[in-house]
Amino acid sequence: MSNYRMTLIVGGREINIPVLPAKLNVSSPGKNERVTVLNLGEVLLLRKKGLRVLSWESFFPADSAPYTTGQVRDPISIIQAIQKARDSKTPVRFLITGTDLDCNIRMGIESFEYEERSGELGDLYYTIKLYEWKDISPKKIVLPKKKKKPAKTKEPVRAGKPEKKSKTYTVKKGDCLWNIAKKFYGKGSDYTKIYNANKGTIGKNPNLIYPGQVFTIP
Repeated sequence: MSNYRMTLIVGGREINIPVLPAKLNVSSPGKNERVTVLNLGEVLLLRKKGLRVLSWESFFPADSAPYTTGQVRDPISIIQAIQKARDSKTPVRFLITGTDLDCNIRMGIESFEYEERSGELGDLYYTIKLYEWKDISPKKIVLPKKKKKPAKTKEPVRAGKPEKKSKTYTVKKGDCLWNIAKKFYGKGSDYTKIYNANKGTIGKNPNLIYPGQVFTIP
């Protein structure tokens, strides 16, 4: 469990949860329906599950300690980033790594409370509740314009090595630009390279990508 991590990606910023909570509450309510059928009595109609709900309590420490995981950052800046996402109605991404749960979900911030306690100056204790978020906005499909084929001409032989061709990547379920950048460049903060190269496909919001989209990896 030494590699166990909980992470929030808020507005393109990776926020490590430095003090793992004693308890992570996860619920996924059923939407099944009970009805009475003539001659059978009560029966159960199976429906799709409700939205997943995650909640926990912990604190953001001002300094590193033996019980912290990952990099410890300024608690106030973390609080401000989470509040900004909540107030601007921006979905966040929640990840759990280092376990068979392998959680990677886009979520909305339902509630977020924090407090500073006497004798622990700088540490900020908080309670957070997240709801699973699904994109229901209409999808825009841009069809490529047909281009006239230019007449074929023989290219002169050029000295030196040929230019490297750009790679492509097909988006899979659960992907985000942060994780794709981490895969190709080694760090998620380089996601802007992929976004800038694929603005025509992605649109204005880099957080909204969909399975099946093909991105150019510069």
